[in-house]
Amino acid sequence: MTVTLKPGQGAEVKLTMNKDSRVRYEWASAGGPVNFDTHGDPYDAPKNFYHGYGKGRNELGNQGDLVAAFDGKHGWFWRNRSGFDVTVTLKTQGDYTKIERVL
Repeated sequence: MTVTLKPGQGAEVKLTMNKDSRVRYEWASAGGPVNFDTHGDPYDAPKNFYHGYGKGRNELGNQGDLVAAFDGKHGWFWRNRSGFDVTVTLKTQGDYTKIERVL
């Protein structure tokens, strides 16, 4: 999946996963670095719920394994803090039922 972010713009991509499912991922930004937040949301999450897997600032990419802590949606939020358009390309492989851009 590829998303292009204008200056100041954010985007979120989520995978629908069951508890203990594993996904190998790699993402890279072209055009400049981005800030990111990898996190998950259970179905019917309580208000202000947050479960983070990792964050970074001014990163050009990240890779690893994402293991779902619970049934729900798990993924990445990126924000472009540069003055130029940035394109983020996400590659995933593993146990999930759906991938979607949610923001």
